Amino acid sequence: SPSKQTKRRSRIGRETSLDMTQATNSRIRPAAKFFFDGDKKFFIKGVTYGPFKPDANGDYVGRPEQVDIDLALMRDAGLNVVRIYHSPPRWFVDRCAGAGVRLLVTLPWEKHIEFLRARSTRKQIAGNVRSAVKTHAGHPAIFGYLVGNEISSTMARWLGTRRVIEFVEELIGIG
Repeated sequence: SPSKQTKRRSRIGRETSLDMTQATNSRIRPAAKFFFDGDKKFFIKGVTYGPFKPDANGDYVGRPEQVDIDLALMRDAGLNVVRIYHSPPRWFVDRCAGAGVRLLVTLPWEKHIEFLRARSTRKQIAGNVRSAVKTHAGHPAIFGYLVGNEISSTMARWLGTRRVIEFVEELIGIG
């Protein structure tokens, strides 16, 4: 009979292994070409989630009761990372931690405009990234943040590849 340490009953009634992420109370760290959770290799098995129609608070992650069902199904399928496309509300991050799922958060910003032209635009983008990261700083469910995802090659050429790289690296430094 499996111990409670290695097996649990999911919210939808199936037994599922917790071997990939027993608890999201430690930070995943990179070492060479691998990720580690403590001394154990952490293999990313992920899925994207949402965005859904924003609720009254402007959150794009859906209803809490549906999130609970979805997270249980994800764990049953062996998934351990969920990528979302907006900074999530705290309740969502907490539910992911409770389900043993890490979050990869894509931080949206105005990468389709000439974001390097106006200093005020750059400051606003940096402020938005800083605020989103600060909101969940140190939360064990956060796997990481994505910034500057899918900047078009046309935009990079127009603004200057080096300047775009420097700005994205500045945003990474904020995280």
